[in-house]
Amino acid sequence: MVARALGVSFRQALRSVALTLFPMAFLSLFTWASAGSTAGSTADPVRASAWLYLAAHLIPFSLPTGKLTLLPLLAVLYPMWAVRRGLPSVEGAFTKINGARIIYALWYALLSELLALVSIYHGVRPNLYLTPLFTFLIAMVATANFKRPKFQALYFSLYLFAIALGIGSIAFALSLTGHLSEMKSISVVLGTGVVGGALLLVAQLLYLPNIALAAISYLTGFNFSFGAGSLISGGEVRLGQIPALPFTTALPTGSHPEVKYGAVLWLLLFIAVILFLQLRGGSIPELTQRVVVHALQFFAVLAAFTYLSSGELLVSALSPVGIFWWKFVVDLALAFAAAATLALYLPALVRRFVHRG
Repeated sequence: MVARALGVSFRQALRSVALTLFPMAFLSLFTWASAGSTAGSTADPVRASAWLYLAAHLIPFSLPTGKLTLLPLLAVLYPMWAVRRGLPSVEGAFTKINGARIIYALWYALLSELLALVSIYHGVRPNLYLTPLFTFLIAMVATANFKRPKFQALYFSLYLFAIALGIGSIAFALSLTGHLSEMKSISVVLGTGVVGGALLLVAQLLYLPNIALAAISYLTGFNFSFGAGSLISGGEVRLGQIPALPFTTALPTGSHPEVKYGAVLWLLLFIAVILFLQLRGGSIPELTQRVVVHALQFFAVLAAFTYLSSGELLVSALSPVGIFWWKFVVDLALAFAAAATLALYLPALVRRFVHRG
């Protein structure tokens, strides 16, 4: 029985890896064939497919020119879907669901680690320590059941955070439309062709959550960077070397001090979360415990999301790129504490004095 369960979980993990790897291999081979190179070998696109697979799992890379730690957050949805596809068969072979998820995730992490080992080539080296950790956690998240009642508040908070990212995406799109001529000029200079242009567009779309987070950070009074020595905020814009990529035309070029008032957005969203946590009722100590537990869950997810949203982009001159994640999380934690005070403790204190009177 145990041998059968392990065999089923291994086959499904292998199938999940293949579901992600094969499209990457097709994309790599198609791009390699379209490039018309006479010096390369067919081993090059095979390695590239492994690199794309690992990049989709947000695995950092060491490169001859620097590091690649800024990876597209949206790309992780595809391997999560592939992992989710194999879960029903695995659950059917195990008596305990949690045990099935853990064994399945361990096989998936082991296969990904082997893929990372064989993909090392000419200075391109995926992080072998983070590969099993990241792939295991991604598999565990992909197979988790978030429809349980205990996750409702977290789901609601993440839904509001997604709305904030949507506002950032809209602001980014509006900024792009205001610089269409510059974006067209950059596209002409790049001369990527049809295939290269399509791949560049896909890459920029996959980076959209990273961009949206930087945009909403800027709009709510926080800072972000775009390379060494740079600082982009409402009060100051200091830029260094910027790569010739179409999306960079949306970067702000002047100061907008008024965006500091946008921090009220986070306060309003967190007040909505506190009110949601009060729907089930309870005493102040019970509500306090509920708020603390929820805050630990939400800010753990937020810390992971913001940490992965920024990093180094190929060369040391483009490090860091993105928000200052730890400062962003700390400031939002303070905003959450202020929202709890305004929506929970202050009304309770007022009621207490009124009843005394």
